[in-house]
Amino acid sequence: MSVSVSVTAVLASLWLASAIVGLASPGVGVVAVVLLAALVEATVGNLLYRERAGIANRVRELIIYLLVVYLVASLWRPGPLSGRFEPALAQIVPVAAAGFAWLIAFVFHNRLRGREALLRAFHAKYDDELRHAVLDRQHDMTLTVAELRQARKLIGGFFFVLCLLAVLGSFDFMPDQVPATAAGAFVLLVLYGVTAIATMGALNIFMEEYAANGEGIAVPVRFGRRRAILVTVLIVGVFALAFALSRTQSLLPLDAIARFFEWLSSLFTREGAEREAVDLPRFEAPGLNPALAELIAQSEEYQPPLWLRLLVRLVQRLFVAALIVGAIVLVFGPLFSPAFRDALRRFRPGDFLRDLLSRWRLRWRVLKRLLRIGRRRSRADDAERTDTDRPVGRDALWKPSLRKRRQMDRVVAVFVSVTAWGARHGLPYRRSEAAHDYLGRIAALYPQTYPDARTVADIFCEARFSRQIVSFAQMREYAQAAKRIVRVS
Repeated sequence: MSVSVSVTAVLASLWLASAIVGLASPGVGVVAVVLLAALVEATVGNLLYRERAGIANRVRELIIYLLVVYLVASLWRPGPLSGRFEPALAQIVPVAAAGFAWLIAFVFHNRLRGREALLRAFHAKYDDELRHAVLDRQHDMTLTVAELRQARKLIGGFFFVLCLLAVLGSFDFMPDQVPATAAGAFVLLVLYGVTAIATMGALNIFMEEYAANGEGIAVPVRFGRRRAILVTVLIVGVFALAFALSRTQSLLPLDAIARFFEWLSSLFTREGAEREAVDLPRFEAPGLNPALAELIAQSEEYQPPLWLRLLVRLVQRLFVAALIVGAIVLVFGPLFSPAFRDALRRFRPGDFLRDLLSRWRLRWRVLKRLLRIGRRRSRADDAERTDTDRPVGRDALWKPSLRKRRQMDRVVAVFVSVTAWGARHGLPYRRSEAAHDYLGRIAALYPQTYPDARTVADIFCEARFSRQIVSFAQMREYAQAAKRIVRVS
């Protein structure tokens, strides 16, 4: 989520800003640099540092990445090699875009760190165990919800900035401004909107789902799976739309979109009066010698004294040297520290590669499981289509409601307690036995339990095999009869 939000926000704002100031749209290199910046932040933070690095290490990582981007952009520039490394717009734009993308991904990732910790704590826990885990982490949950709300505000702030840039692009207050009708900006705005909505939906689902689990309300797993599938289909559909819009042979050509935005921008154009050139009178000093005036007109521009120019150049060189030394100490200083040397001695590449391979295997198993579930669902749908024509197969299509399933689970749990009591008293339950048969054996061995055994058998069959919901009074009578049976010694 941090990668998608940061990349789409930075690229959309960069596209709109370049259109406002009259520059060319960013190329493939800038897009790749921005995407790699967010990926580097997420990969290094999750795999290398494992969420335990300080701010100095992360800033060092950013500086190293920006230096690499600057060197690559400098080497890519045309011209002589000696002048390629001088700062120019070709280096500043990729470096600034990569820095903003990395910072946005870092801030957003910090806001999601509490959510990831809670997901690891709640993994493989269900029902009462999940409820107790949520209640034990109630303080962490409160802090995490506050951070997730800040993340939602951050997404909304980016959207406001993009809308502001889009509005400014419709006014011609810059001399070299071009209308913001590029298809890239349009597609990136759509991508950011969908990504922001999907991310905010995932955060809202997390807060609502675990708040419900803390209250003891069980949320079915298939609901979350359906939401994830819906979000994935939505994002894939938007990507397909973006690729379709990038060709003029598509159903919605780019020329039609450009003409629409040109018409829309023409509604806000302002026709200002042309400025007339004003001839300013030339200043002529009275009594000045014509030969001296000619020498003054042909003279060079005034320059400061030599000692001042040397002092300014010396201060500039000292400042640049101080920056270089500070950057070297900040980047390469920890490589000579005892802590880094000890960590390097303890580092085992084999263990790291094995851990990485095991993680990839786990992801591959999850992917195969999801594909297998999809194939099973398609087969089940085919079987349902063939069975709907037969009256016998219509009963198999019935799916109980959530309240009915909860009631069936409670009935089964009470019956299991009765079978556990019977097993302790020499009456083990056999899987081939029906509830009436097993409770009949209990009543034959303990005659005083005959009314309660009959009540338990009747209500069990009614709640387990009928479509109607059993009343609360019957459920209470069922539980009390089962308690009276298990109290018999």
